Amino acid sequence: MRDGPRLLFLTTHPRKIASTRYRVLAYFPFLEREGYRVDFHPFFPSENLAVLYRSHGWMAKLALVARGTIGRSRRLQPGAYNLIFIHRELFPLGLSFFLRRLRRLQSRVVYDYDDAMFLPQRQGRGLLALLENPASVSKLIRLSDRVIAGNPHLAEYATHLNPRVAMIPTPIDTAKFFPRPDPHHERACTIGWIGSPSTAKYLLRLRRVFERLSQSHAFRVKVVGAGRPMAFGTVPVVNLPWELDREAEEFRSCDIGVYPLWDDEWCRGKSGFKAIQFMASGVPVIASPVGINSEIIQDRVNGFLAASEEEWIAKLAGLIEDPTLRQKIGLAGRKTVEDRYSLEQAAVRFLEVIRAALHGGQVSAPAYRKGVGHGSA
Repeated sequence: MRDGPRLLFLTTHPRKIASTRYRVLAYFPFLEREGYRVDFHPFFPSENLAVLYRSHGWMAKLALVARGTIGRSRRLQPGAYNLIFIHRELFPLGLSFFLRRLRRLQSRVVYDYDDAMFLPQRQGRGLLALLENPASVSKLIRLSDRVIAGNPHLAEYATHLNPRVAMIPTPIDTAKFFPRPDPHHERACTIGWIGSPSTAKYLLRLRRVFERLSQSHAFRVKVVGAGRPMAFGTVPVVNLPWELDREAEEFRSCDIGVYPLWDDEWCRGKSGFKAIQFMASGVPVIASPVGINSEIIQDRVNGFLAASEEEWIAKLAGLIEDPTLRQKIGLAGRKTVEDRYSLEQAAVRFLEVIRAALHGGQVSAPAYRKGVGHGSA
């Protein structure tokens, strides 16, 4: 049997980071089933990932960058791969050296992004942030044979630079994320937030919400992955580290999910995946009406949108008081995910983009256009 095309997948982060798992690694079984040979190289290794989230230790961060630079340079060899798939960044500091090298490889290129990588808002890198070059993302979009964007906001930006843009939301494996069979309505209601050290700042938006709500309602807050203890006055809080093996279980363990964001350009570029994870788990979610959240969630139908402190309090109170409403909204959210955000559906579009990039052809769905939610190119 003739060997299939060889594909190199380059990511910024290792498997531990959600976007790497769900936007890259989740597709590997589908690619291998089609006969593709896949190689995977994250810039940063799993064992040293915590270094990136520290506010200090810039020498350790510099060492990580040096190690990643050497490893990435070794993989960018002429003739080694038919296609190079780049998720988020070719090089975290945006040096043009790697872009010039990529042009010389004569490999097809697919660029995928699920955050507003073209903005200079690159937190968590300390002094290394002084060296970043967001403009390199625009250059990377221009030279790519195909671009995959995680939401309409990102797709619209990319179409100004490259007409071959596919809009594929971050998908979820609905066999892994599913509603728990026993809702446990008899115990105290658990309001859950699950994220990372870099997104914990958004949860602080709900400090006064939780404090005010606790004066009239009994509940606890479960915080997973914040990287530091979170407290909200006298509200009972369970702080837990994020663990890959417990990810789906942690989502299922919540009675209500919250997904607060700031309304700024960076957050408008987010792909709403935490909302999708709660919804896939049958957990009613309340989210800020920012970016794609307003497309994923129909307020009071498959979830809730809350912009003001009063709206957050009213909608949380309504769900705490009414277990039947929680179940109804949770099931509606699950149906939305099954219909629009399942891995199996996304894999079909993803494979079409890979084939089109390799062979220069078109795919069955039209290119992304403003106002068209789920196009491909």
